[in-house]
Amino acid sequence: MCEDPQLAGADWWYTLRIPAQPWMIAVVRGALRLALQQHGRADLADTACLLVTELVTNGVVHAGSPVTVDLSCRARTLRVDVHDASPEVPARISAGCDDESGRGLTLVDCCATAWGVHPGPQGAGKAVWFTLG
Repeated sequence: MCEDPQLAGADWWYTLRIPAQPWMIAVVRGALRLALQQHGRADLADTACLLVTELVTNGVVHAGSPVTVDLSCRARTLRVDVHDASPEVPARISAGCDDESGRGLTLVDCCATAWGVHPGPQGAGKAVWFTLG
């Protein structure tokens, strides 16, 4: 039985926990793509993989902590929550043409149906989430 209320009512859900290693981001993408294919939502895979890459990268690079990714689907809407140990809320920045970073939350904002941030359990860290439908 699932104790997380967000996941408890889902049609299906998965949780992945990765160490703060950049090479693990590809593992998350592969697992997400496979889960979506297995559940008949391959149509969401490209966008979901782009957005999860941005959020997991933020967790690994900026929080420097292990990252937990919750994937859930309810009524054909995919929700992805990316948890890290930093309580600092991410902020959108205006990236210049030559900047190599700083566009992640803008991509999430443009591509997701909805997104947001909520504090982690007992105030430990946070989760940045997005939905696609």
